[in-house]
Amino acid sequence: MEPIQTTELMVNVPNDQRPVFANMVQTTVNDREVLMQFLFVRPNTNQATMLAEIVLTPQHAIDLQKSLNEVIKKHFTQNVI
Repeated sequence: MEPIQTTELMVNVPNDQRPVFANMVQTTVNDREVLMQFLFVRPNTNQATMLAEIVLTPQHAIDLQKSLNEVIKKHFTQNVI
């Protein structure tokens, strides 16, 4: 496998863009894609609102998993909770 080349990206965030809080994610997988639906589940209810739906290729999902593992491991080994 060849090393992945990284490129610095300039990300433009619209002024009206606001972060959202999701407390649940549902993941569906098939041979061609990984679908992630980010939800906000209202406490003490059975009500949820879908906030975003993201479709990844299997390889992008694997890359995301590796990245999250590294970041979480680094953060929580330095900042014990």
